[in-house]
Amino acid sequence: MSNMPMELFLSDEVQRLLDDFSSLLDVRVTFFSASGEPLRRGKEMRNSSFCSLVHSESDGYEKCVSMDCRKQQEAVQKNQIINYRCHAGLHECIAPVKVRNRTAGFVMFGQFRIDGDPEPQWDKLPADVRSKMREAYLELPCFTAEKLQAVLGVLKTLIDYIAVRELAVLQGDRLRSEIDLYIEKHAAEDIRLPDMAKKLGRSVSTISQFLRNNYQTSFKGLLVDARLKIAEKMWREDPGATVAEVAFASGFCDQFYFSRVFSRRKGMPPGKFRSQMRRAGEILDGKE
Repeated sequence: MSNMPMELFLSDEVQRLLDDFSSLLDVRVTFFSASGEPLRRGKEMRNSSFCSLVHSESDGYEKCVSMDCRKQQEAVQKNQIINYRCHAGLHECIAPVKVRNRTAGFVMFGQFRIDGDPEPQWDKLPADVRSKMREAYLELPCFTAEKLQAVLGVLKTLIDYIAVRELAVLQGDRLRSEIDLYIEKHAAEDIRLPDMAKKLGRSVSTISQFLRNNYQTSFKGLLVDARLKIAEKMWREDPGATVAEVAFASGFCDQFYFSRVFSRRKGMPPGKFRSQMRRAGEILDGKE
């Protein structure tokens, strides 16, 4: 198992999507981490005047946070969007965001009313406060039940888009993608672990530990595997290439070392593999 923290990396495009969602519906939209930490907020919208008044009352803020936490867990358990009415009478929606089948965070939007909802009662509050609460409540966006279902459908599509486009990825997954891309581009070159670490902005020890935990190998082992794949590909495309040509072209500086490694990893000497590729090519060309 990886020891990398379950830290989310969010693309800037996520911010643009949240901004558009907030602008379209005039609602507060926030992307939270799995631990409940707010990461991005659409249009940087603050709490509504109504919620600010609610939070100013005794235990108002604590009640909101407690309910949000419970509903986040419910969304995870049901693996679906949860629509609920908070203790103050407003509607909120929480949708779990999955990355590689792991709950990596939540998208939450809310502070709106549903047409037909009974108005909350604030009988215990002074008359002037009740008046302010009612005025702020009625200023909030109001959806019909049908519009809410359409909004939830758009929210699901938005989250699916974020997942498919990998706009939200776990930090470990991001590092793995960066390592794979670097090795793919530079395997045939004379590269060293410090080169890759510097390019990726990580320490050598961080990369080494990540390779052990996630690849079960070292940088040298990963590089050798990548170079052997290049060698195989070269012989599949050109069975006439010599062992020396393929060894040097795939990044090995010693063809005899290449032959030993190839034999050990592939279970046959490179000359035999080359002959098999040549024979396969002749069969495909109809020469046999």
